[in-house]
Amino acid sequence: MSTGNLKDLEGTGTPFSEEQEEAAFVSSLGTHLQNLLQDPSKAAVIFWAGGAIAVLSVLPLSNWPRESFLALVVIAGLCTISCGIRVIAGGRLPRWTIHVDAGLATVVGGVMSAVGVTDNVNFAILFIWVAFFAALYFQPIGVLAHLAGIGIVYALVLTLGPTVPNPGAAWLSIVGTVSMAALVMVAVVSLLRSSAYLDPLTGIANRRHWDERLEAELERSRRTGQALSVAIIDIDGFKAINDRDGHQAGDRVLEELADVWTVATRGGGDFLARLGGDEFGLLAPGSDATGIHSLSQRLVDVLPSGLAVSIGVATWDRSEGASQLVRRADQSMYRSKARHRRGDMRLYA
Repeated sequence: MSTGNLKDLEGTGTPFSEEQEEAAFVSSLGTHLQNLLQDPSKAAVIFWAGGAIAVLSVLPLSNWPRESFLALVVIAGLCTISCGIRVIAGGRLPRWTIHVDAGLATVVGGVMSAVGVTDNVNFAILFIWVAFFAALYFQPIGVLAHLAGIGIVYALVLTLGPTVPNPGAAWLSIVGTVSMAALVMVAVVSLLRSSAYLDPLTGIANRRHWDERLEAELERSRRTGQALSVAIIDIDGFKAINDRDGHQAGDRVLEELADVWTVATRGGGDFLARLGGDEFGLLAPGSDATGIHSLSQRLVDVLPSGLAVSIGVATWDRSEGASQLVRRADQSMYRSKARHRRGDMRLYA
């Protein structure tokens, strides 16, 4: 590769190849897309902007009847207004309002389907975008509800709108295609969400999933008043294992611990996660100080031979936030590790 295809990494003087630039661009693009897909309000902006552009783009392509032309102009304006609302206030609107967007888009799709019949344009296929949007952001019951809405709206179009040859076949074709597209999207989203929340080495929850679950359990405890405890677990001498036996041996230790601890914590809502490196976290809803101590002892009891861990625990004081609760458990874990270095292997002191 020529030197013209090399670029210095900013501030390092390290050459950056064309392949690395491409990989960095793809990674950056993937991050931006992921952030976009995680925010339905931002996605709705693109959803409505795309609708307005799609409607306006077909206006000059056909000799529309006056009524149909005016209807499409009104729809384009409605899409533009909806886009503007999302741009200005989308971040402040409740999450349930995205159901309104999807429902309104279904009605708009119905009107466009009726208009298109007069000029042999099958706008009904645009229902597929409503199905995609619902599959991305709604629970399965919500997806089914919007698919049912699409079926009802399109049935009304075929019944009350302009005459269509073989309306039953037309309905099955559109609704069937839209439903299959939604089913595929739900499966893909489920797979992506699962991958995003699982540690690839151990198969248990990762740090991201831990953070979200901890916030959810704290909110539940605030509402119900139930106890909530956490444990932070660190493997003693893990660096020595990697240095002596190699990283593959260290990976096997992490996998084995995840397996035995998953069994030990099964049931009762206990939630185990790998927080990074050789650090694990255990979330125990409903467990007070006594309960989390007992659960921590179970983890120690199933340790593979030759392994030791330092465990720190904390029970929610009914006022602190997630970071304060975890910080107390971290501090407890470091005190435990310091005792172990002095030869005191008691779990708590």
